[in-house]
Amino acid sequence: MAAPPLHLRRGLAWMLGASAALVAMNSCAKVLREDGFSTAEIIFYRTAPGLVWIWLDVRRRQQSLRPVRADLVALRSGLGIAAMAANFFAVRALTLVQHQALHLLQPVFVALFAPLILRERMHQLVLLALVLAASGAFFVLAPLGDLSALPLSPALVGVGAAVSSALAHVTIRKTSETEAPEVVVFHFALHAALAGLVWGLAHGDFSLGHLTSDNLALLGSTALFGTLGQLWMTRAYGLAPASSVAMVAYAGIPLSLGVDIVFWDAHAPASALAGAALLVAAGSLLTRRPAPAAQPGQP
Repeated sequence: MAAPPLHLRRGLAWMLGASAALVAMNSCAKVLREDGFSTAEIIFYRTAPGLVWIWLDVRRRQQSLRPVRADLVALRSGLGIAAMAANFFAVRALTLVQHQALHLLQPVFVALFAPLILRERMHQLVLLALVLAASGAFFVLAPLGDLSALPLSPALVGVGAAVSSALAHVTIRKTSETEAPEVVVFHFALHAALAGLVWGLAHGDFSLGHLTSDNLALLGSTALFGTLGQLWMTRAYGLAPASSVAMVAYAGIPLSLGVDIVFWDAHAPASALAGAALLVAAGSLLTRRPAPAAQPGQP
C-alpha cells in the first residue's frame, strides 16, 4: 500500500499539534470557568491577545489583512464564535474528557458535510474510521452505556458546538483556496474579541477582582494555546482533505483522559479507555488510506 503523500502527512501533523494545543486551551478555560469567569470573558481573553501577535506576524511577512472572499471569512468567524461560546459554556459542567468526546463528534459531522459542500470523495476506510470513532466516543462519554451521569443541557450544548465547529472547519477548507491562514485567524480573532467584549459588557462582566496573578497566567495560556491551535488547524485544512484532517482531532481524547487524571483526579473506567483506543485506531486508519491517483498535470 502506497505511503500517504507529503502534503497529507504535513496536514495530519499540523492537526495533531492543533489538537494538543486546543486540549491545553480547554484545560485552562475549565479552571477559569470554575473560578467564576463568564463565557463572554473567556471568549474575549482567549482571542484579544492573539490579535497583536498575528498582526505583527502578518506585518513581518508583508501580507495584506484584506480578505479576498470577505463573505467566506465572515461566515467562518460567525460559525467559529458560535462553536466557541457553546464550547466554553459546556466545559464547566462536564469532565474534560466528556467535553472533548462531545466536541470530537465534530469530525463525524465534517466527514458528512465535506462530500456535500466540498465535493470530497468518501473513501471506504473513512467510513470504517467513522464507525470506530463514533463507537469510541460513546464509550468515553457513557462508560458501560450509562448516560445517567451526563449533564443533559451542557451535553446538548456540546453537540451544538460540534455541529457549529464542523461547519466552521469545512468553511476553513474553502477559505484556504483564497486566503492565507493568518488572514483567516486574524479576522476570526477580531470578530470573536468584539463579540465577547460587547456581550460581556452588556451583562456586567469583566470584574477586576478575577484578575489574580494565577488567573492572568491562565488567561495568557488560554490565548496562546488557542491562537496556536487555530493557526495550526487552519494550515492543516489548507494541506489535506477536511474529512481526513478532522479525524486526527480524536487524538484529543487520550490527551484529555491524561489531563483529567493528573489535574482533576477523574479516573476513567476500562470501557472509557477502550473507547479512547477505538478513537486512536480510527485516526490511524486514515494514514493507511491508498494515495489518490494523480490528476493530469500533477506530479
